Amino acid sequence: MTDTNQLNWQRTNLENIETAWEGDLWDRKRLGIQLTNYVDRLQCGAVLALDARWGEGKTWFVRHWQKHLEDENHNVIYLDAFANDYLEDPFLVISSEITSCLAKDDNVSSHINTFKKKAAAAYQALLPSLPKVLLTLGLNLISGGVLGTLAQQAYETGEKVIESASDEIGEKIKESIEAKIESHEADKNTLLVFKQELAQLADKLEKPLVVIIDELDRCRPDFAIRLIERIKHFFDIPKIVFVLVMNKKQFIMSIKHFYGYDDDSSKIYLDKFVDFEIPLLNSKNIISKNISSFEIIKKLMLGVGEECSDIHLVFHLAIKENISFRELKKRVNIYALLKQESVYKNLFISLSLVKSNSGLIRSMKDVIISIMKLNEANINIVDANLRNTHNDDFIYLVDQNYSLKLSVLLEYISDLKEIEIENQKNNSYNYKLLFSKVMNKYALMHEENMEAHIFEQQFIKYLSSSL
Repeated sequence: MTDTNQLNWQRTNLENIETAWEGDLWDRKRLGIQLTNYVDRLQCGAVLALDARWGEGKTWFVRHWQKHLEDENHNVIYLDAFANDYLEDPFLVISSEITSCLAKDDNVSSHINTFKKKAAAAYQALLPSLPKVLLTLGLNLISGGVLGTLAQQAYETGEKVIESASDEIGEKIKESIEAKIESHEADKNTLLVFKQELAQLADKLEKPLVVIIDELDRCRPDFAIRLIERIKHFFDIPKIVFVLVMNKKQFIMSIKHFYGYDDDSSKIYLDKFVDFEIPLLNSKNIISKNISSFEIIKKLMLGVGEECSDIHLVFHLAIKENISFRELKKRVNIYALLKQESVYKNLFISLSLVKSNSGLIRSMKDVIISIMKLNEANINIVDANLRNTHNDDFIYLVDQNYSLKLSVLLEYISDLKEIEIENQKNNSYNYKLLFSKVMNKYALMHEENMEAHIFEQQFIKYLSSSL
């Protein structure tokens, strides 16, 4: 097997990035620099929301931005909310991460032990203060121990048993409420002292502390919602910037289901906790800003060992769809799995992964039309008249716009010209013979009497049986 058939695909390692923005196909560095400049100018605390669909590269961006910030001597924390949602209260996670991060900063490290004590006291103040006996009672009620007995007795002897038990439970709850009232002021003061201590630490930092919280839309809804509530109530401190990484639409759905709000109310609720929203432009938006989508396709294809420029160009259509980068990479990997030795077959295999499995011949014509339309004189073309298409013009357009030297597509155009010319002679027998001969060159399997629907069904079956 030659080198061109060797797969060179490597899973992106985001845990230990050595060079920030290496492999930046979507020009995310520009946004990273803008965000860094924005954070550096902030004199107050802030909560930012980085919004993008699943698979649009949110984690790639914030991981590389984290490395960029570290290179700029920022204190930065990356927190995977999904990996920590087994914990009951996010306060402990956030305060622990801040402690660990700032302990490495010479400007504040001597104050860390004091901060740890204040954080521990604050966490204790946030814990429920129900007496142990009531907690035990609650567990028994949930498990059906007492509740089951009471229900049975009520059924047999009436409501007197329930009333008696209710009096006992009510007394315990009353005691708990009285204790909570007595401790409320102390707890409030403890939390205030915690915020003051954190503010003093942050004030000593040369640059704002950046806390990136990823995977918010994947973790438990109650944990995610409590997390943003904890940030707003206890960590809204000058020189501390939180960046919430999410699929906003999905996160709003979590709020909707958790609180029972409608869509508008859920959005309004989320907006209470976010100071500034940053949309991470998807692939379609970025390409409209003059980034060469073809270069992205080329890099991905070379990564799986496909060096044929014709196939790069055909697959280039995928980026024009509103698909995520993750989905695009998935299709390239599927192509690497399905590709064969024949470049003619691979031309249509790649197309079948980009467009609908049916109508491949029509779709390949659309590829040719899209290239012809690169010349403004052809902008109104709605169908390819291949008999009048000059190969020299086609070659020139491809070279000028993509700097490519094609071979397979040019051969396909020449083949289709022959078919169209034969079709004009009104000799259906000769036309069918020629069509069958030409399309068998590109087909997966040879058919004695190849027809368009047979040709396209081959690729449909090939994809469905292979995946």
